Amino acid sequence: MSEFIQLFVLGLMEGALYAMCGACIVLVYKATEVASLAHGQLLAFGAIFFYVFYGFMELPLVVALLLTFLASGLLGMIIERVAMRRLIGQPLFAAFLVTFSLFMVMDGVLNIILQGDMLAFPHFLPTGHMEWGPLNMPIGQVVSFFISLALFGLLALLFKFTKIGLGMLATAENHQLAQSTGVRVEKIFSVIWILSAVVAAVAGMATANIMDIYHPLPMLGIKGLIVALFGGLDSLPGALLAGLFLGIFESVAAGYLDPLVGGGVKEVAPYVMLLLILLVKPYGLFGLVRIERI
Repeated sequence: MSEFIQLFVLGLMEGALYAMCGACIVLVYKATEVASLAHGQLLAFGAIFFYVFYGFMELPLVVALLLTFLASGLLGMIIERVAMRRLIGQPLFAAFLVTFSLFMVMDGVLNIILQGDMLAFPHFLPTGHMEWGPLNMPIGQVVSFFISLALFGLLALLFKFTKIGLGMLATAENHQLAQSTGVRVEKIFSVIWILSAVVAAVAGMATANIMDIYHPLPMLGIKGLIVALFGGLDSLPGALLAGLFLGIFESVAAGYLDPLVGGGVKEVAPYVMLLLILLVKPYGLFGLVRIERI
């Protein structure tokens, strides 16, 4: 029983990172109805920005964090202005393919930066382990878990109580209708890409703090897409719950099945989970089912 609890808690900690990755995709989809693949790379570049400002330039932590968020937000704004804004009113599948193209282009840039090597991420979160009864938990992952919960709380407040958040909700419902009521749709698109890029940077730093910066890091964005699909592409609470569930499912499945099959269960588990939920609920757990009258 203690082994199960240990796997459960470790999965919960890792699931918080998946939830943040899923939140980036949900944010963009809520305003633009585009499921973005580019955020896996935004996650990796956020970690690289922090590496440059804090590890290479050795700036104070607060300054390095602010510059990282600024650089990540600027990158998100450039992507929206150069690539995504031109696709307003175009088929959504075309926009989805553009995000895939952005992923591949940025993947090439990442390869040039890394040169097949690994960057040792400057650890800024507490290190070591904490013991609580039979549990042994990395302190860095515990801190990341609470950062994730706080981030989701702030996003919920943003959507509920701010003018820009209400504008995002209106834009997500209908672009033309929102524009007719005075909402500046193009401004909303810029804000949402900036905000989602900053959230991706937070997720990237928290992940790199555990696994350093190397080429597979952007693939965490694929798990973010799985989380978003599982919870519902337009549901932030769904992304949080789906991310936590995915982390637990991976951890428990790998812990019990890897010794039997020789490993690899953790890589397969997310896709099995996604297949099962989409067969039962195609819109995800909390996705909005849209009914159109003809």
